[in-house]
Amino acid sequence: MRSNDAFPSKFLKSADVKAKHLIATISHVEMELVGQGQDQKQKPVLYLEGQKPIVLNRTNFEAIEQAFGDTDEWPGRKIKVYCAPTRFGGKPVDGIRIDPIVPKPAPKDDLNDEIPL
Repeated sequence: MRSNDAFPSKFLKSADVKAKHLIATISHVEMELVGQGQDQKQKPVLYLEGQKPIVLNRTNFEAIEQAFGDTDEWPGRKIKVYCAPTRFGGKPVDGIRIDPIVPKPAPKDDLNDEIPL
C-alpha cells in the first residue's frame, strides 16, 4: 500500500499528474479554509469539471490570472495541469503547475465579412 492510498486527499496532488499531464476545464474558484488545526488558512481553491479541486498557490493563481483575467472570467476555460520540480522549505519536491490554454486568434483572412458587389 502506498501513502496516497492510505491517506487519500480531496485535492489534486502532484503525484496525480506526475505520470501524465491533465487537460481540464475550470468550473469555478472559491476561497476556503485549507489545512488542519492551527495551520488552517483561507486559500483559493480551483474547481475543475470532473476532477479533484486544486489548492492554488500564488504562482498558479497568477499564471491563470495573466491569461484569463479576474476569477469571474475563469469558468469554462481550459488549463493543463502537470507535475514540475520546485522547492518547499528549502528542499526539492514535486509541485503542481498550471498552464492556461489560450486559444489562438483566427487568421485575419477568416475575419473578412465584406460582401462582394
